[in-house]
Amino acid sequence: MRVCFISHTAARNGAELALLELLKGLNKLNVQCLVVVPEKGPLLGELDKLNIDWRLVSYPWWWKSRRKSLPRRILRTLQCLVAAARIAIMLRHCRCDVVVTNTVVVSAGAFAAWLADKPHIWHLHESAYRDVRTTFDLGRRRAASLINRLSALIVVVSRAVADDYSRYINRDKIRVIYQSVTINAEIEEKLDRNPLNNCFRCCMVGSIQPWKGQNEAIKALSEIVRRGIDAHLLIVGDENRVFTAALRKQVKACGLEQRITFTGYVNEPMQFIRMADVTLVCSRWEAFGRVIVEAMLAGKPVIATANSGGTAELIEEGKTGLLYERGNHLELADKIQYLYKNPEVRSKLGQAGYASAVGRFTQERYAQEMLDLFEDVLEKKRMSAAPTL
Repeated sequence: MRVCFISHTAARNGAELALLELLKGLNKLNVQCLVVVPEKGPLLGELDKLNIDWRLVSYPWWWKSRRKSLPRRILRTLQCLVAAARIAIMLRHCRCDVVVTNTVVVSAGAFAAWLADKPHIWHLHESAYRDVRTTFDLGRRRAASLINRLSALIVVVSRAVADDYSRYINRDKIRVIYQSVTINAEIEEKLDRNPLNNCFRCCMVGSIQPWKGQNEAIKALSEIVRRGIDAHLLIVGDENRVFTAALRKQVKACGLEQRITFTGYVNEPMQFIRMADVTLVCSRWEAFGRVIVEAMLAGKPVIATANSGGTAELIEEGKTGLLYERGNHLELADKIQYLYKNPEVRSKLGQAGYASAVGRFTQERYAQEMLDLFEDVLEKKRMSAAPTL
């Protein structure tokens, strides 16, 4: 079997990391893979290491955070169709059996699969309906209709994402498959150093964006320092220039310059999770929550926002982690203080989180579940093409 994956970037963000996990698992199952990207970036080096074939084809996003003018939207739609025709030719030439679009933000792969008469699976790592500022060039309902019509199946990363899309898409087509999360063993061996001495260390990992809630974590840190706790916050992730500037002003206003470190983007954030006492996830909404699983696999307790998408599917309150009400930085501070004062609880939560995650998010399980879907849609395609007597 040969599977073509369509990616919206060549970066190493959440959807691309999930794709790499899947490719590694499929390699072990002897599935041939091809990845199409619209630009050059660090993902290509990772693909080369895995000996995964890749192609560079430029295609636009059909999902934008700001609504563009009608002529601009029409132009992007035409560019998408031209790119789809190029990809369709490539699909036939490379004899691909299945096409998988690894995100909701591009549609060229779905149109290409339709043109090449190949079964298409849309793998959705994000919700299209959580940010009112974000819209599709064709409108939300038309886009959802096309996602439904141009897909044999639609894979989502959590039940929360399934609930969002089921408002517009046939629920019978949607499958929930949790991605795998693997800790780099080489990094694990190097992480015993503690550069922050004996202070209580909190860590946040993720892109610096308003919806990720770094400002809320800073408020909570300010509160626990006011209560007399010697604490430090590591903020790990690529930076939104405007929001990062606002965060730095907030840090200065709170007098926390020596207690908060911005690391910027790092390839292996696990090193910071390992050196921290607790991982904070303050997001407004998470489709899955990869950082939560990474912290669990590192044996570290997690404090995350309650009722926040896929987060509730990963954390059982008081057993595998702690939850707080989003927007309530005082409750977050209380939970941090509780773990500071109760190291035995930190240890117990970390152990329980590890036990919950270690057998649940494996590459073997992830790849096999996806391969089963590929084989299922191929069999249905063959049956539908077979002549009736």
